[in-house]
Amino acid sequence: MVSRIESHKRSIVRSIIWRIMGVIVLATVTFIITRNWIQTGLVTVIHHGTFLVVYYLHERAWCRVVGCKGKKRKIFRAFTYEIILGHLILGIITWFVTGSWLNVTLVTIVYIENKLWIYYLYDWIWDRVSWGTVEV
Repeated sequence: MVSRIESHKRSIVRSIIWRIMGVIVLATVTFIITRNWIQTGLVTVIHHGTFLVVYYLHERAWCRVVGCKGKKRKIFRAFTYEIILGHLILGIITWFVTGSWLNVTLVTIVYIENKLWIYYLYDWIWDRVSWGTVEV
């Protein structure tokens, strides 16, 4: 069985595209809920700025504790990253910016739950694209 590892260029491209998708989805969800461009901008910029660091730390922690490969790892990684960290950090940011628990609830639930199916679809698509992989 031939296995593939991901090149640094592929990881960078995937990360950039994922972040752009996240910005678009969060801005859309936040604006639909708040109807306020300033709050939308603040929540989106603060969240994605924070998650640039959180994503890196989360990935390094998973590689150190569990390993960098495996299907179960993907499921648990998505759960801890999107469900636990996503709800907690996005909730704090949304509350800080809007001061509304209703907005916190709506933004976090709608954004995070949609990101879960998008995350699955995104991985599914990239698993079928061979660009940037090396056979080992």
